[in-house]
Amino acid sequence: MKKMSIVIPSLVAVFIALASIAGAHEPIKVSGYLVDKMCAGHHVKDKAADATKFASEHTKECGLMDDCVKSGYGVFSEGKWYEFDDKGSKLAVAIFNKTKNKDQIKVTVEGQLHDGKILVEKLTAE
Repeated sequence: MKKMSIVIPSLVAVFIALASIAGAHEPIKVSGYLVDKMCAGHHVKDKAADATKFASEHTKECGLMDDCVKSGYGVFSEGKWYEFDDKGSKLAVAIFNKTKNKDQIKVTVEGQLHDGKILVEKLTAE
């Protein structure tokens, strides 16, 4: 009986530890071009150079279209697509509204990478 009272809590502790590892967030900081998800969806499988070229030419006007705003945002960094969470998308809209650039809207994003999405803590225009 004593063995069971030791084994069961130990197993519970192991399961809790495994669950927290599975849900872990990885710190991330990347720089790249700000793009809405709707437009980015057509280029996520492009070669890195092609995706970067597209992202650099993505316009402020397009990024602020209603459907683009509704789709959310992310960043292409070195040809790789990183989707933002809701907070990051709201910060992206603010950057699109504030920038004087017509295209080449570069940002640096800091946050936590979780399940392929950045949980944005900070988004800064370059």
